[in-house]
This record gives sequence, structure tokens and C-alpha cells, in this order.
Amino acid sequence: MRISGIVLLLFFFGISVSGQNKNTIDQIKEHNTGMAVWWIGQGSWIIKSGDLVISTDLFLENRGRISPAPVTPEEIAPLLDIAFITHGHGDHFEEFTAKILIKKSSCMFVLPESCLDAAKKYGIPEERIVVAKPRESFEIKGIKVDPLRAIHGNSNFAIYYDANLQDCGYLFTIGGKRILQPGDTYLLEDHLFLKKVDVLFFSPTEHNMYIDNSVILINALEPDYIFPQHHSTVALNEGNRFWAKGYPDEVKIRLSKPLKEKYFIIKTGEMKEIR
Repeated sequence: MRISGIVLLLFFFGISVSGQNKNTIDQIKEHNTGMAVWWIGQGSWIIKSGDLVISTDLFLENRGRISPAPVTPEEIAPLLDIAFITHGHGDHFEEFTAKILIKKSSCMFVLPESCLDAAKKYGIPEERIVVAKPRESFEIKGIKVDPLRAIHGNSNFAIYYDANLQDCGYLFTIGGKRILQPGDTYLLEDHLFLKKVDVLFFSPTEHNMYIDNSVILINALEPDYIFPQHHSTVALNEGNRFWAKGYPDEVKIRLSKPLKEKYFIIKTGEMKEIR
């Protein structure tokens, strides 16, 4: 009798674990009510609201990653409606992913002027490109998009020598929720001027907002969902530490208890419901 009980317990435990371990692409396909986000590593997010699927800075090439990307370009391509790009660095706008999306997806590419040369090189058709300009709002597929200024940093907390005023962050309004993806940038007044943000993605790296400015941003916006990004994705070495190593725990420890409860350090491929 005891053995039967143990077997039954293991059976139901197995079902539970199996459900929790459902792979990322199946989760995305099957999620059809409300909104959810999946972190794909670095600044890469997949956001699904109803049947609409968008991404930010899809980085799906496995070269240099600690572990393989949780989805492949071939898997996400048929589902993707819009691919948003913040700037042209290879871990944000890379040729491998772009070329597969061009062939196997009908998605639109929203990108700043600074990425137009790369888009042409990768072969993205002009009719599939929407150029985003900082502080010039627009709508696409029912999403209100407010592009924000983004000023890229570098090592030693310096502004990047090749930083330009064309790179973008994005504030999306989707299904009544406002989602902020600042891109790779230092803290700007553009961010602090925002009145309401429900979901915040931020990068606590040396070449972005690091620790102090991340805390300032979070305290100013008080989002309902706070997600650190740009960490735990790329294998570290002395040459890339300033942009590949993030400090999400160091930020969390400095937040108030109510904000800590809204702070989620998720693993690549994991989903979080936005309610």
C-alpha cells in the first residue's frame, strides 16, 4: 500500500515537473490569453499579448553564449509580428538571426537610423522596415510606440566614443500596459520624465546604468514588474566584462521591500505573466 502511494506521488510529481519544464517555444505558442514575457538573454525579450508577438533585440546566435539560446530563429520566425531593434551591436542586432527572420518570417523590423546600413547589408526589404526616431511617437499593429533617446556607454563608466543620437529605447503601450525597454544607455532625463511604466527591463552593467542609476530609475518609476537584463548570457573574459557582466543582485538588495517583491531575476527562456 505504501509502495502504491509513493508510485502515485511520483507520477503526479512527474506531471507537475513536466508542465513546468515545457520548452520556451511551446509556451509562446500556447499562451493566448493576457500578456507574458520571455527573457532570451542580453536585451532579448519576446512579448506576447493575445495573438500579437513582438521581440526586442533578438540575439539567437549561440556563439559566445554560456548556454544555447532557448529558442531558435526558425522556431520564432512564424510567430513573430514585429522585431524591435535598439542599436547595431552584434548582441542586439545580429546577422545570423536577421537573415533567418527575413526568409522565414513576415515580421516587420523597427529600427533606428543608425541600423539602416546593417539592415541593407543583411538584406531586409525596405517595405519591411519602419525607422524609429527618438521622441517621435508612432503606432504599428495596434501598439503605441514612444522611441526614447539612448546614449551608449563603454568601459570605465565612460560614454561610448561612437555613441550617437539615433539609437533608441522604446516605451510600448500594449493592451493597456506600458513596457519600457531603454536599450543600451546611461540614465537620461527621458527615462525619469516617464509618468507610468508597468514593466521595466533595465541593464545593470558597467556600460549601461550599473547599480546606482538602476536604483534611481526603479525608485523613480516604481514599476509593477522589474526585470534585469544584459547579464548571465555571454561567457565572461577580461575584454567583455564591462558589457557582459550584470549586477542584478546588487541592485535588488538596495530596493525597498515593496519594490523587491516586484523584482524578478529570471533565467533565459523563462516566462513571467504580466497581470
